Amino acid sequence: MNGIYILIIKINKDISLNVGALGKINFEKGIYAYVGSAQKGFIKRVLRHIGKHKRKFWHIDYLLSNKHANVMKVFHRKSGKNWECKIASRLCATGSAIKRFGSSDCNCKSHLFQISNYEFLRNFLHKNGFKEVFTTHKGWCVWVTGLPGSGKSVVSKALVALLKKGGIHAQLLSSDALRRVMTPKPKYTLEERDSVYATLVYVARLLTENGVNVVIDATGNLRRYREDARAQIPKFVEAYLECPLEICMERESKRADTHFAPRKIYAKALEGEAPTVPGIGQPYEEPLNPEVKVDAASLSPLECAKKIMAVIIERYC
Repeated sequence: MNGIYILIIKINKDISLNVGALGKINFEKGIYAYVGSAQKGFIKRVLRHIGKHKRKFWHIDYLLSNKHANVMKVFHRKSGKNWECKIASRLCATGSAIKRFGSSDCNCKSHLFQISNYEFLRNFLHKNGFKEVFTTHKGWCVWVTGLPGSGKSVVSKALVALLKKGGIHAQLLSSDALRRVMTPKPKYTLEERDSVYATLVYVARLLTENGVNVVIDATGNLRRYREDARAQIPKFVEAYLECPLEICMERESKRADTHFAPRKIYAKALEGEAPTVPGIGQPYEEPLNPEVKVDAASLSPLECAKKIMAVIIERYC
């Protein structure tokens, strides 16, 4: 695991610190990237950075000893020490360099940069072969909700793909896929729905607590299902795909890939064979104050996904 690493540091408020021979430095609230090298003892080095109580030897020790500066993530790339300065020079193109910080033994302008464009940084890390090896932050969860046939599964998959392209990993959780494990022959009763959605939220909470981002693809026809997730998951986004029932019915009757959902549910509901379909036999309670609402009747799945992603980026990335 030895090589080059980048610490993603969050400073929660404006602070002023005396940093060894550099003297007094003012750090603005925001996100910073620090480039370092550990050709031996990488794990030990990272643990040192994360700890607050240490002898101040490097410039970064002064910053990370402050209670308002914390390591959020660590990215690693297996490379020789000469790559440390190459990466620092490349980051100068986008980040605001903290003059001479961490570069007293080289000719670099700095090894610490304030990042204003985090999306660029994610792409930078991905393109330069860095992999996330440590995180202290909790993941976020977005619940894509709407009537059956509104496009939840297609939009959710497009969202996960967009996030991956931007260097953000998210785990897709589908209620219909979960039902295949929990209830191979579902009856869609209220009690069964309560159990399925409680399990879905439980799994999503566990994942986010361990730093995994989650995209839930589920109707969640009753508001209390989604509000249960909101109550348990601190970083939560409700994304509502607004689409008239008539359009949902038309789409559902024609779709080739049901994404684990049963086929022809609206037709069966109208014929009395499926009395618990949301929007027909059971209510679908629209979100009262969703973080994002998209016009799924007019916009393409990709356009819907982009709008949801913009909210995620703004809030949590």
